[in-house]
Amino acid sequence: MNEAKPVVKTSFSFNSSVADDVWHPKDGAKSYEWWYFDALSDDGKESVVIIFLDNFVFSPRYNTAAQKNKSGGKKADASLQTPKTPAVVFVYYRDGKPVYRAINEFPESDFKASFTQPECHIGDNHLVFKSAPYGSGYLIAINAKLSNNRRIEALFEWLDIESDFIPEASEPSKSSHYWNLVAPRTDVSGRISVYDKNSKESDVKHFRGTGYHDHNIDNRWLPETVRDWHWGRVHYADATAVFYRYCETNDNPPTNKLLVVRDGLLTGRECSYVEAEHTRDKFGIRYPKRLRFESEDAVKLRINHLQIIDSSFFYLRFLSEMTLSLRDGKPRKKVGITEYLAPKTLRYRWLDWLINMRIGRNGKGSFLP
Repeated sequence: MNEAKPVVKTSFSFNSSVADDVWHPKDGAKSYEWWYFDALSDDGKESVVIIFLDNFVFSPRYNTAAQKNKSGGKKADASLQTPKTPAVVFVYYRDGKPVYRAINEFPESDFKASFTQPECHIGDNHLVFKSAPYGSGYLIAINAKLSNNRRIEALFEWLDIESDFIPEASEPSKSSHYWNLVAPRTDVSGRISVYDKNSKESDVKHFRGTGYHDHNIDNRWLPETVRDWHWGRVHYADATAVFYRYCETNDNPPTNKLLVVRDGLLTGRECSYVEAEHTRDKFGIRYPKRLRFESEDAVKLRINHLQIIDSSFFYLRFLSEMTLSLRDGKPRKKVGITEYLAPKTLRYRWLDWLINMRIGRNGKGSFLP
């Protein structure tokens, strides 16, 4: 077991703002921005992940363009003219396994987003923030291509329960990662329809559960900047806990954040961090199966990864048991969604053909489901 590391500060930027959930356009092939949503069903058997990206960090197109523009001078200037690769990711899981996965890339001309309100359109997919008498939140519409000439349509409401704890907008730094924890807890409902190659409806799923939404921005090339990145969230009856372990390839100390929402208040803590039981998944990623975050005031979150529900050469997604210990002495235990990203392999161009098998392009679905 690794020893606990001291609590340290870093230049990592943080916010929790609906007003700042807008698009922040940046020049260059390396920059990226994404809106992330996930949810677990009330019975814990189903989960959904949706991501809108202005530049798809896992795409061979993104990584090839970023590598070509690493050097200075004229090559760097040419990066301003490099087209971006927007994408939409939609995954529906059942019993810990992906049932429907749509990863669709689009030409830059199919991307439209607002600078003044949370709204993004990529092809026939969109997200928009709405206010209604029954609450405020996000309306998300998906119309995406699946493998085998199938198509998936989904319509979801992501209604905010806990959100907007730092309402003021801020300007993301060009030299550090920016994380906007927009809505730690949301009420999620939706319908998923799947159509076969003959456009006949072949399956319908209705979803209801508890969700989460955040927003990440960086001006730098992901594989060159991030060594590893471990984050997750869990919803208890009376609290929400979110952890964020972010480690860059430079000499900056890692960011180890534990955020707890309780009684309508968000409390953020810099924590010591311990990881244990390292292992490898089938794609070769080495990761810790158990983690612990602990603050100076003895608030703790223990994470035990129960099951890998999705994986690739550079990321893992888990169902994880998380135990939160607050100062009231009452431990809370529940399963939530966690993720681990190790982007180094995205540098290797020989993997592009394998990565491309999961990506739908040019109006077609992916080769692999």
